[in-house]
Amino acid sequence: MKEKIKNIKFNKKMIIIPAIILVIVLVVVLILIFGGNKKSQQVTLTNELKELGVDFYENFYYKQVGSNDEERNKFLEKYKDIGIKVNLDNLSRYNGKDSEVVLKKFVNKKTKKACNKNLTQVIIYPQEPYTQNSYKIEVLLECGFESKK
Repeated sequence: MKEKIKNIKFNKKMIIIPAIILVIVLVVVLILIFGGNKKSQQVTLTNELKELGVDFYENFYYKQVGSNDEERNKFLEKYKDIGIKVNLDNLSRYNGKDSEVVLKKFVNKKTKKACNKNLTQVIIYPQEPYTQNSYKIEVLLECGFESKK
């Protein structure tokens, strides 16, 4: 008799635990479907602008600032504190890309206004040892989004 009671308690646990796991999975799925996974447009555009800045610096700018490591180090060291500012207008055109295609992405969907091509920019801060991948990047997005103060 005691064994049957233990089995019943054991069976209840075997039902309750999967039921709890199923409820948790359903809640997570619902959150993902109904907005938990949506990025705000501001975050999306910030990431897009950062990618443009990374591509510009690593694949174009870095190679242009000197013919050897010593020259690059000397040049980039000057900008470690003030940064290298590159606006959206230049980022959209630098690599022979179709600038219209790039710029079409940078429109505030709420206001339907394009981002300011001169004030929307990346600031690249070279860092020691001044290699192609040693830098910090800051993004300034001027697209009419409300600032969080």
